[in-house]
Amino acid sequence: MWQIVLYVNPLSVSLFVLSAALVSMLLTRWIASAPAERARVARILFFASLAVVLVATIMPTQLPGSGSRYISLTPGGAFFGSEIEGMYPMERRMATATSIANAAMFVPLAVFWYAAAKRSSGLRVLFGGFSLSVGIELVQLVMNAGRVVDVDDVFFNTAGALIGVLVAGASARWVGKGPKGGRHRVDASEGVAARR
Repeated sequence: MWQIVLYVNPLSVSLFVLSAALVSMLLTRWIASAPAERARVARILFFASLAVVLVATIMPTQLPGSGSRYISLTPGGAFFGSEIEGMYPMERRMATATSIANAAMFVPLAVFWYAAAKRSSGLRVLFGGFSLSVGIELVQLVMNAGRVVDVDDVFFNTAGALIGVLVAGASARWVGKGPKGGRHRVDASEGVAARR
C-alpha cells in the first residue's frame, strides 16, 4: 500500500471523493430502476472492494511470526506528541498520506456496502466499517508479519466509512429512492437516508 501514498495530495483526494460521489449517484439511480438484478452488481462491487481492502491491509510484508510487534495506541501519535520528535519531514508527510489513504480505501467500501444492503442503514454500515477495521488490526497483531497495529488506522478507516455513508445517503436523497427502490426520508439524527 505504501506505493499508493506517493500519489496522495489534495488534488488526488478531491478527485477520489468526487469520483466516489459520482459512482454512488449513478449506482443508486441504476439500482432504483431495476432493483433485483442490479443489486447483485452492488454486492459484487462490495465484495471486490472488500477484497482490495483486505489485501492492502492484511497481506504480510514478511513471514508471519517473524516481525517485531509495534503497537501504537496513542491517538494522533504520528501527528503530535513524542512520536513525531524524531521524524523527518518526509516521514511526517508519509504518515499523513498513509492516514488519508486508510480513510480513502473505506469510502468506496461503504458506498457499495450501503447500496448492497437489504436494509440500508448508515449506522449499520458505519459500525460495520469500524468493526472491520478493528478486526484487521487484530489480525495484523496475531500474524506479527511486519504490519504496524495502530489505533489511528481504526480512526481513519472509520472516518472513510463515514464519508462513504454520507455520500451514499446523499445519493439516495438526490435520486429520491434508496438502493433497493424504496422511498427514503432523511433521518437528521443519522445524517443519512433511512427507509420509510
